[in-house]
Amino acid sequence: MGLRPVLGDEALPSSARAAGTFTSGPVANAGAATAVLLMVHVSATSGTPTLNASLEESADGSSWTAVAGSSTAQLTAAGNAVAVAAVTKNYVRVTSTVAGTTPSVTFRALLLVLPS
Repeated sequence: MGLRPVLGDEALPSSARAAGTFTSGPVANAGAATAVLLMVHVSATSGTPTLNASLEESADGSSWTAVAGSSTAQLTAAGNAVAVAAVTKNYVRVTSTVAGTTPSVTFRALLLVLPS
């Protein structure tokens, strides 16, 4: 079996983010995938931050549910985290939450979608 094409997207571009929840736009046709790889890269932090990231999926692009097992390890400093999950619906997006004491986290989130 040869290599298959992989679809990629920078779901959340690199930016400094304070406390709050941040979601990407939807990546279409993810439901045709066997797996989605979520990669999060933190390049800088200040305060006492925490960053949690995971995937959500939707059949219609407007009603979203969490993808089981798609959470990355919590990041509290510069570094990387990854998660792999199977999706079954037509759309997928990244959701992330920054929390902590006067937090600022500069991070980006990338998706790789392996078609079935």
